[in-house]
Amino acid sequence: MPNKKTRRRLNFAFRLLVIFVICAVTVYLFPKVGTFQYEYQKGMPWQYETLYAPFDFPIYKTEEELQEDREQVIAEQEPIYKRNNETAAAEVEKFNTALRTFETPNTREGLQTVARRLQDIYAAGILQVPERMNAEKIRNVRIVENNIAETVEFQKTYTLKKAYTTLSEEIDRAKLPKSVKEQILSLNLNNYLHENLEFDLNKTMQAEVGALKGISLTQGMVQQGDQIIGNRELVTAEKMKILDSLKKEYRHNLGAADSYMRTMGGQTLLVLVALAIFTVFFYYSKRRIFYHTREFIFLYGMFLATIVLGSLGYHQHIEMFSVPVLFFPIIVNILIGSRSALYLLLGTTLLISYYAPNSYMYAFMQVAAGIVAIFSLTHLQRRGQLFLSILWVFITYSLVYTAFMLVQEGELRVAHLFGYLWLLVNCLLLMLTYPVIYIFERIFGYTSEITLIELSNPNHPALRNLTKKAPGTFQHSLMVANLAEEAIYRIGGNPLLTRTGALYHDIGKTYEPIYFIENQSGGINPHDKCEFDESARHIINHVTKGVEMAKKYNLPECIVDFIRTHHGKSKVKYFYNSFKNKYPDKEIDEAAFTYAGPDPVTRECAVVMMADAVEAVSRTLKEKTVANITKVVNDIIDGQVRDGRFANAEITFKDIAIVKKVFIEMLTNIYHSRIAYPALEKKEENNPKN
Repeated sequence: MPNKKTRRRLNFAFRLLVIFVICAVTVYLFPKVGTFQYEYQKGMPWQYETLYAPFDFPIYKTEEELQEDREQVIAEQEPIYKRNNETAAAEVEKFNTALRTFETPNTREGLQTVARRLQDIYAAGILQVPERMNAEKIRNVRIVENNIAETVEFQKTYTLKKAYTTLSEEIDRAKLPKSVKEQILSLNLNNYLHENLEFDLNKTMQAEVGALKGISLTQGMVQQGDQIIGNRELVTAEKMKILDSLKKEYRHNLGAADSYMRTMGGQTLLVLVALAIFTVFFYYSKRRIFYHTREFIFLYGMFLATIVLGSLGYHQHIEMFSVPVLFFPIIVNILIGSRSALYLLLGTTLLISYYAPNSYMYAFMQVAAGIVAIFSLTHLQRRGQLFLSILWVFITYSLVYTAFMLVQEGELRVAHLFGYLWLLVNCLLLMLTYPVIYIFERIFGYTSEITLIELSNPNHPALRNLTKKAPGTFQHSLMVANLAEEAIYRIGGNPLLTRTGALYHDIGKTYEPIYFIENQSGGINPHDKCEFDESARHIINHVTKGVEMAKKYNLPECIVDFIRTHHGKSKVKYFYNSFKNKYPDKEIDEAAFTYAGPDPVTRECAVVMMADAVEAVSRTLKEKTVANITKVVNDIIDGQVRDGRFANAEITFKDIAIVKKVFIEMLTNIYHSRIAYPALEKKEENNPKN
């Protein structure tokens, strides 16, 4: 077995290894490009010295401008059709056949004119406009015949409606008798009009894609040495576009192979600084967590998980606003506490902002919303609290987002509504923290206040068993819970944990309930037949049995601590003193009359120890006056202090004085003096007055 010094070195090495692994993973996730050294926002003055172009670079179009170009290309795209000559020939022949039935020497010329008009229509082409296109915006169409494409004005082609109208008008103008015209129209001209230009979707889409690829991403150039922006000059939309272009070109240049290692080194140093700050916070404020391996792994695992979650927006091309980076800080807040969650929030936000396009706005939003989430969930005891907290988070997100949009853009546009939508998605995903908390409780042994509420329910099997087998002990536990809860509320601590621990501290008495005075009735006391050391063993045994029962019911370790420590390493003084009085010359085995302990470490366990002893003795008082109660409370707690029961506990003399005051107030109210009602006089049976 390694000695203590070796174990400390191994633990230190393990923690260093965990930190360096987190650093390596974080650096691996960082984008391997250079970072532009200037921070700027639209509508804000330029905070740096006058900036000149360090090299020639193009001015890139904004996304809005590119979208306009795409829409224009799509609108101007020529639809492509394939000519079908067979359809035209068949329909013209069929129409000529129908016209021959009306042919006479007087009608021949007019019928020929009508027939030629239909041929001309088919020669120009009959087509159908695709649903995806607006006929009013189409200028030209491209007609493919024998693998040769020809661009034709759209107005020179015919739709079915236009072809019908043109042919009808030609019939009306033809030199034909009215009766013949009516007979021709009665043939239903639509039967001879069909599209002979077939829309080719594939070729049209290919041409459209080619045209979109041909869109220029830039507009103009900035020459080396040109002034870009002066000190205190306002960052307008045009200046913003030039600065964004320089930033993009700057990153592209720094992302080259020759500067890759320098970029890696800078990122590693950045992450190590953030981790160092995070570690220093915990080493000096939560040293117990730092030295507890399981809690250390949990906390630093939450750090890495938050970084990985935040990187999804960059690596998976997910909108950054929709990524719920507050997910793990909320879990840490519920399971460990608000201070730990705040450190986690600040440490991870500094690094995740590296991915964000507008890093200052993103960091401001996350810190503001994170603080709201942490301090609105200090004690999560109802599901409604989580929903209300997430609502406040969404409101905070929205207010900060609105403020930055007004500062940077000067107005709120319809496009900004998507930002609110992504923030809403973010908050909806945060609701998944409620079921996930249970998983972390089981894996790392934490106990949330939700679990404590479930455990404090009297219908829990362990408490129901205590109620049935040791009802007096259950009533005692309720009294202890009330006293301890109020006291810990006054001095600061976890009232719900204190109450729950107090309810379970004596469950070991269900094993042999008759050996405890609160469960005895009818004057029967089994201790009368036992030796003092045997009686002490029965009394002490309730702590050991209580721990065993707690394991059987899968109670959390924080509850088991109340069972182990509610007597600490104190003695069963009644039987110890009785043994010494009866056998003054006999050597006494101190261990036989002493609880195994340990003494309480937390203030919650210390207060339950006080409440347990005070409540038990106060029951035995014949006259429960204020003076007697005060004397009992002071004597018992002062005795525990003298015996060193609270030497390792996180409790001060000031706290103990407050606890005493609370106990005296509550016990006085519980055992307040009642008015003695006069007894009814018995009537004499033979009294003649009756």
